[in-house]
Amino acid sequence: MLPDLSFVVHGTVPHLHHSLTTEDDPFAPESDRHRWPRPLKAMFKLNLLPLVKRFRIRRWHNSWFTPELLNERNLRYFSALTNLQELGIDELGISSFMPNLRPCFGHLAPTLRFLALRRPNGSSRQIVYFIGFFPNLQDLKLHYPFLVDEQENIADTTLIPLSSPPLRGRLTLTLFMREQIVKDMVTLFGGLRFRHMDLFGVKCLPLLLEQCAETLETLRLYPTDPYAKPVFRFITE
Repeated sequence: MLPDLSFVVHGTVPHLHHSLTTEDDPFAPESDRHRWPRPLKAMFKLNLLPLVKRFRIRRWHNSWFTPELLNERNLRYFSALTNLQELGIDELGISSFMPNLRPCFGHLAPTLRFLALRRPNGSSRQIVYFIGFFPNLQDLKLHYPFLVDEQENIADTTLIPLSSPPLRGRLTLTLFMREQIVKDMVTLFGGLRFRHMDLFGVKCLPLLLEQCAETLETLRLYPTDPYAKPVFRFITE
């Protein structure tokens, strides 16, 4: 008699579908252009999307991720990610989703703990509003592929975040020149309390160290970072 392996199969299914990555390349051949919803569609048919804990949307060629990519059909798939804890989106056009985020992202608000954005598009207040939409957020990553000193609209004070997420986990910033985003998080979230920080090319390094001085447990700096050199020298002397 063959052994009953059903408990092994059922036990491994959640692990097999823990992470999902999809992508979209507008310059690919027509037959392969919109790949990003295909894994969602396939897993939706098998009712596997509630098992996904980590989901990333990769974008190519500076094409923004906008509401047009979450049409009625695709939004149905995306909304089935009901237990997502980690979300990463490249080139997110945050300004195009404003001001009502709930139809597209409301189902993620109760469970999301980690948010990673690669070159998000929007004002500092819009980006902070998006971060504050997830009330249980612990870890935050903002990555920019190159140094660009963007002019911020500091007069934009109309958007008030819906919550002040705890943000007590890890902060990762790469080639981050947008100091106003950090200033707005400090003001609107009542300060920052990260325990771990990984920073490279960060313009507002002294402000972050001041804000997290009481909670910081680990700090990773890079000696080749021009913005880290003065602080790095102060820490090591």
